[in-house]
Amino acid sequence: MRQRPLFKRERRPTRAIRRILLIGLGAFALGTALWQVLPGSPADRPIDSDAGNTEIPLTLEAIDTAERSASKPSKAEMTASAQPVSLESRPNYDIPGEREALEAIESPGTNTAAVEPPTATTAPPEPEPIEERTVTVRSGDTLSTIFEKAGLGYSDVLQVLDLGEEAKQLERLRPGETLVLMTDDGDEFAGLKYDLNANTELNIFRDKGDSLVAEISDLPSEKRLVSAGGTISGSLYQSAIDIGVPPAQVMQLAEIFGWKVDFIRDVRNGDQFRLIYEVREREGERLGTGQIIAAEYVNRGEHYKAVRYTSPDGTTGYYEPDGSNLERGFLRYPVDFSRISSNFNPKRLHPIHNTVRPHNGVDLAAPTGTPVKSAGAGRVTFIGWKHGYGRVIQVRHDSEYETLYAHMSGFNSELKRGSTIKKSETIGYVGMTGAATGPHLHYEFRVNGKPRDPLKVDLPEANPIASKNRQDFLAQTSQALDQLARIQIDVEGEQPVHVARNEHPSSGANVD
Repeated sequence: MRQRPLFKRERRPTRAIRRILLIGLGAFALGTALWQVLPGSPADRPIDSDAGNTEIPLTLEAIDTAERSASKPSKAEMTASAQPVSLESRPNYDIPGEREALEAIESPGTNTAAVEPPTATTAPPEPEPIEERTVTVRSGDTLSTIFEKAGLGYSDVLQVLDLGEEAKQLERLRPGETLVLMTDDGDEFAGLKYDLNANTELNIFRDKGDSLVAEISDLPSEKRLVSAGGTISGSLYQSAIDIGVPPAQVMQLAEIFGWKVDFIRDVRNGDQFRLIYEVREREGERLGTGQIIAAEYVNRGEHYKAVRYTSPDGTTGYYEPDGSNLERGFLRYPVDFSRISSNFNPKRLHPIHNTVRPHNGVDLAAPTGTPVKSAGAGRVTFIGWKHGYGRVIQVRHDSEYETLYAHMSGFNSELKRGSTIKKSETIGYVGMTGAATGPHLHYEFRVNGKPRDPLKVDLPEANPIASKNRQDFLAQTSQALDQLARIQIDVEGEQPVHVARNEHPSSGANVD
């Protein structure tokens, strides 16, 4: 027998009733949401006595306020008006259909259903203004201190130095160099410019993603030809410097005629020289000088002329007007020196040991660190320390010729015994190692194992102009030689020259 519970259970709604209630609540929520997103809120909707009519009339009279109706010109006045009123000059009302109605009034007969309101065009954002400041590097300055003085943070320095090997060169700034720092209108770092050398520039800037980018670009420059001429008084070097010839061109002039004139012994007061050479400029500022194009030296009344020529196969050299080659297989001087401190002398009294010992070479005085060049192409047969010679390099050029370079402060790190070297290649640097009283290069020249005076030894000439290139040579050099003869002597400063550069057209280097 079932026992009745003491309390009656509450009756719960049936499952069907619960479903109806949930559906009703959902429909109410959905209706409320739709009502909110419909155009206009209930408070904004016009009150119409006809509850069933929900259309808004498109006539202006029906929607304009009394104040607007009073100020609105009549149609006749609008027709008589000389200057129509543009839509943009009228107030903007967010009432659907108003703009189409206004356009219909201004353009009668236009199908308003086909007229689409013009889409608004967004003006392109103006670029942020960039401020540039030129900073001159002073002694003790680093990139960090320069940025700090400019109000930039150390984090900017780190970002710049992380841009690659090109940007790493900013770690080696030298006094006198300049940087162009760029900042935006918020004084934030925007980039910089730095001249790596006379030809290239490092540009650091922010790309569209606001990331820093480093690029190397060529600096625009202009090449032109100038000339100079003078008379020797004392020495070639000083006489040329006094009239404005750059030191590099003086040394090049001596090298060109080195096998024709001994500029240590043969120079006389009254000798004359003329030369045409390249200069490179940017915005009127001299960036540097280039090669000598043509030159003349008059020694004791004898004229020596040289002209630079590049053959169609790319070989460049200096030739006499008849096509003879002025070069030899060896350099006359393997280093740029200031004076000869000791000549070739088999019976010289040694300055340190105070005994008669043969001096089998010449001593060319030059500052420590001056580059030493190989006098000719060959192979290294010895590199290292050799008693009183200090650091020494010996080069075998062929079965007949050999050269020796002593008292060097250091060697080209890429060289070792057996290395092949080219003519004029740097093999080391001037020093005073071993038994030396001052910085200089001891230079020996040996023929078949016997020491010879490097300044007097006769060497075979290089090959002359090939017969197949002779007409090209004459065509390329005649104008430069004509201009060379017109150079005025003892005119202070450079004289302009208007001739084509003496190089073959295929090289792409010809300029007027």
